[in-house]
Amino acid sequence: MRTHSKPLKTQVFLLAMSFAAVAAMLHRPGAQASQPQPGKIFISVDMEGVTGVVQPPQLGPSGFEYSKAREWMTAELNAAIAGAKAGGATSFVVADSHGNAQNLLIDQVPPDVQIVRGFPRPLGMMQGIDDTFAAAIFIGYHASEMTAGAVRGHTFSSAKLLGVTLNGTEVSEGMFNAAIAGHFGVPVLFVSGDRMAVEQMQKAIPGITGAVVKEPYGYHSALTVTPARGQEMIREGVRSALVKRIAIPPYQVKTPIDLEVGFKLTIDAEVASYIPGMSRAGAHTVRGTLPDILQISRLMRVVTSFEPPS
Repeated sequence: MRTHSKPLKTQVFLLAMSFAAVAAMLHRPGAQASQPQPGKIFISVDMEGVTGVVQPPQLGPSGFEYSKAREWMTAELNAAIAGAKAGGATSFVVADSHGNAQNLLIDQVPPDVQIVRGFPRPLGMMQGIDDTFAAAIFIGYHASEMTAGAVRGHTFSSAKLLGVTLNGTEVSEGMFNAAIAGHFGVPVLFVSGDRMAVEQMQKAIPGITGAVVKEPYGYHSALTVTPARGQEMIREGVRSALVKRIAIPPYQVKTPIDLEVGFKLTIDAEVASYIPGMSRAGAHTVRGTLPDILQISRLMRVVTSFEPPS
């Protein structure tokens, strides 16, 4: 038995206790909203939905094809940037949002782009966004945990979580992140990934442009286009999406938000129920009601940090 397990759980509990106070500071009355800057684009980039990616050996540093997947991921980001510039974009903030958030080959990204790297961070895959952005773009996304047949379908943690629902609707990472963008009044205009990931987003956000770069056969298999073709689809799709951006409203979730989180381990659900405002809803689930998606994002950073029991 590891002797550090109990102290870690205690640290997580103390972090959760301060959660509401910290969030309240971030939403103090009288805060001034900024004006959106035309042409300022936020891009969140994941890896599971990148062209050609289907297996764990492509998704982490120990994998035999991880170095190639990093190249494909970076090339798809660059294709999105090129398409956005062709559609009128002028500045970019990019969130590296997979694994350790140090996947993009930043020396291969245009020099006028800023990049958010590393975890943990309060807004997760959306760190860096605020109300000054005109639009958001999602590259390399996948479907949710409860989507049957999707390539690498999961929600935030394939090892820890069974799914996340907001106001009774099961959400993908794309939908959750779109809600963060919507909190700031920023619309999500484009998403790339496998067919199920794209269709899930298009159902939630009618009018969003999508690039389907692979057809799922199962969790670890797909019929994929080549990286060159995927990059071409993304470049043209993003350009087209920016041209029609005024037609798509921000994706906003009604507040306060009823949250339910499922855990693969019952012990994690038990510990999560200790967080103030959260209660046990079943052997594997907890639920609670929070003021907004930003507070839920912070809470998700806590519950996905739990370590397995010894």
